[in-house]
Amino acid sequence: MKFENTGLESTIVQFSILDHIMHENGLVLAGQWDYERVTYDYKFEDMTNGDVYYLRVPGVSIEGMVESAHAVIKLGKPYVGKHYYPHGVEYDEEFPETIISTCNKKLEIVRDQLGSALQRSMVSVGELAKRVTPCKPTDNVSVAAAVMKSENVTIVPVCDENEHLMGIVTDRAIAVGGFADNEAGATKVEELVEKPEITLSPDMKPEQAADIMNESRLTEVIVLDGERFVGIVSYFLLKEKINA
Repeated sequence: MKFENTGLESTIVQFSILDHIMHENGLVLAGQWDYERVTYDYKFEDMTNGDVYYLRVPGVSIEGMVESAHAVIKLGKPYVGKHYYPHGVEYDEEFPETIISTCNKKLEIVRDQLGSALQRSMVSVGELAKRVTPCKPTDNVSVAAAVMKSENVTIVPVCDENEHLMGIVTDRAIAVGGFADNEAGATKVEELVEKPEITLSPDMKPEQAADIMNESRLTEVIVLDGERFVGIVSYFLLKEKINA
């Protein structure tokens, strides 16, 4: 039996978001997938007679392969079937109202959680990036140290007059060189500038950016629009938005 007008059919969502929400609600992917299709199963029992049912939510990949966290999945119509041992699951029969109600409640929860997650995923990295005062190559290192302290960041962008990124200065470089005190602070920023390990684009989604930062073990990363400095994004802020 297929469920109509659940609000799930034709929903388009990133695989990592979908998989997390399905798992949280007891719908498992297990072996029900290939590189283009997924089926999430919710197995439950009618406690009055011991009959076993499977609520299933199918989907197809419209972008990327299912094994990728960044694949994009389009959901189909959910359906329910009754398990007959040892023959398998039958779908074309009448189902008790209690079973239909159980399925509808589960689907409503998944629909609402997906809707909230999709709203959050509309926020881009550029919108979350914190604007930090850039330094010039000719600034003293003490200026960069002051920016770090006042703006609560661990990296400071070094930019030209057009705010094109030339590199970064890190708190580690300043601490190791002892350049934060007044005497050593006269050293120029250009002597400590280094190329950032990675940068992020402003149109990236928080989930994708957080995955990249986690793999690189970085807590703060520069956001660039082409060569233009946009801001700095924090891994902890990204995770906060994702889990909100």
